[in-house]
Amino acid sequence: MKEQKMKILCISFWTPPIVRPQSILIDKMIREWGRQGIRPVIMTYDICGDWQIDLPIYKIPQFSIGKRLTKIPGLVTIFEIFYYRKLFRAAKKIIKKHQINLVFSFANPQASNILGAMIAKKMKIKFAAHFSDPWFDNPYKKFSFWGTKKVRFLERFIMENSNRVIFVSEQTKRLVMKKYRQELQERALVIPHCFDLQDYPPVQKPSGEKFIFSYIGAFYSKRNPEMLFRIFGALQNDSEVSGKFKFRLVGGSMNYATYKQDLQKMANENGLENIVEIIPPVDYKKSLELMKLSDCLIVIDADFPNSPFLPSKAVDYAAAGRTVVGITPENSPTAEFLRKLGYRAFSHDQINELVDHLKKLILGEINPQINKDFLDQFDVSITTAKLINQFKQVLEE
Repeated sequence: MKEQKMKILCISFWTPPIVRPQSILIDKMIREWGRQGIRPVIMTYDICGDWQIDLPIYKIPQFSIGKRLTKIPGLVTIFEIFYYRKLFRAAKKIIKKHQINLVFSFANPQASNILGAMIAKKMKIKFAAHFSDPWFDNPYKKFSFWGTKKVRFLERFIMENSNRVIFVSEQTKRLVMKKYRQELQERALVIPHCFDLQDYPPVQKPSGEKFIFSYIGAFYSKRNPEMLFRIFGALQNDSEVSGKFKFRLVGGSMNYATYKQDLQKMANENGLENIVEIIPPVDYKKSLELMKLSDCLIVIDADFPNSPFLPSKAVDYAAAGRTVVGITPENSPTAEFLRKLGYRAFSHDQINELVDHLKKLILGEINPQINKDFLDQFDVSITTAKLINQFKQVLEE
């Protein structure tokens, strides 16, 4: 089928201008879709605000229910059923108006994939589901007995009704799809996170400044800054590098995150008040500027065995052209990504090795060089071309 005949409904419930990882990702993707000749229709949450992009955008409310009602057994599920029926009716009108022939849903939240699967089943429209993170297999999630059954059912419903299931790493794909039959496994593929060099401002860190480490983004209960404070406390106590570096924490307490500790208080308690700079949340473009004004960027994963996560931030970091260091479980997607780039990753029990590595970076004893050929495959033009090719194949099946 010719490219111009693609009529795509993109269901992404987080979109700009709201600042969330999913909205940043979909913004990069959709702008590149336009450069490659695809103009989708967008369906998103009404709380996201007005996305300044020349595309049809339809807004729907988030699911909500009063706290008192959540205590009544089974009532949340009943309300969810009515909510999804309402979303389906809205989507059906959009699909008929714009003659949609393919639905692409972008999670999180998983509500987008559930709605996409409903559309595919009821309207016999081709459907591609995107999983940035696992759902049932997500180690961050703890489900009740009935919650486990519900999520298993809904995830299987998505898989059964999809023509393609897209993951951002091979490890995530294997983890999620291993419990499904071969036919469904064959629908799954990997298209990684992406960067867009056009987004990065032309700034350069002034010479003569202290060595700057930066961590940009939110913290969560199991991915928190405590290890960072221990590491930089050790560096501050080393006479060879004491006073030669700064550590910036940018946006460490986003509204959607679960980590609510007072970062400045923690820095003070660790004797790092003159080393640590706490910067409030910033927009995406400003975060890219702060990346380029750093010397070393730090990415952290929670200490889960067989971690399936590859944060989109790691890809943004790499494209900024600054040294990246990972704190992540051994053999995680992040560790593999950094090693192939030419950088180092350390597990959570390698504090001494990590401190030594950071010290050598400050003193200029090591200067890691990036593997540009490996990085290039994460360029948004490459990842988008792969995705559009899958859309073509689905429409021709």
